[in-house]
Amino acid sequence: MGLIPQVKCGRCDRTYSGLRSRCPYCGAHRSKKGKRATDGDNATWKMIIGLLLIVVLIAAVIVIVVTSLGEKNNPTAPNDGDGDINHGDGTINIDGTNPGNPGGENPENPGGEDPNTPGTPEDPNNPGTPDTPDTPDTPDTPDTPTTPETVIAQSVKVNSRYQKPATDFTLNLNESVECTAVITPSNVTSVPVWASSDESVIAVVPEDETGLKVTLTGLGKGRVTITCTVDGISYEFTVYGSGKKK
Repeated sequence: MGLIPQVKCGRCDRTYSGLRSRCPYCGAHRSKKGKRATDGDNATWKMIIGLLLIVVLIAAVIVIVVTSLGEKNNPTAPNDGDGDINHGDGTINIDGTNPGNPGGENPENPGGEDPNTPGTPEDPNNPGTPDTPDTPDTPDTPDTPTTPETVIAQSVKVNSRYQKPATDFTLNLNESVECTAVITPSNVTSVPVWASSDESVIAVVPEDETGLKVTLTGLGKGRVTITCTVDGISYEFTVYGSGKKK
């Protein structure tokens, strides 16, 4: 039986679905009263009965599904008929205790450990992270050498082969004489600076980088002043060039 009522067209007298507002055959509008087909009197009851059957089927399916899920989540042990729950390996009282195992432990595994799951062996390929070696101590930074204290000259004089100290003497043509600067104190590191007032008459040539010793050479005729200066202190003496060969 159909759940959707059928109506009969008032123009062409053909039946069609009651869900339509026009006749699909002639296009006539459906009357407001809705002229029913021959079995239209029972259509309403048919629809109600069909809906009830659908609701009952849905409810039955829901009950079956819920019952099945409940049995999976809460399995019930079989009962041997004497009021005790029997699991097959001993009698367990209704209060949940096992007369043979009052502590509730598994007699074959009293420690609660799974005998089928031994401890995880160490991975031979991963023996463990080795201890981080101690960081070696940072070697002590060597002491920075102390810059020696600068010593300032307090006095200076010049000695020559002819005079100590030199005051004045004469040099012949191409004659040379060595002169030495004597500085006080002796640990002065400053380099003496020598000068001739006329290099064309008396030439001054240092013997080494210390500047303490120089060689004076006569090159012509005239009077020349030789100066030795250390840390702003100067010593002067006079050298005469004879212009003659010795």
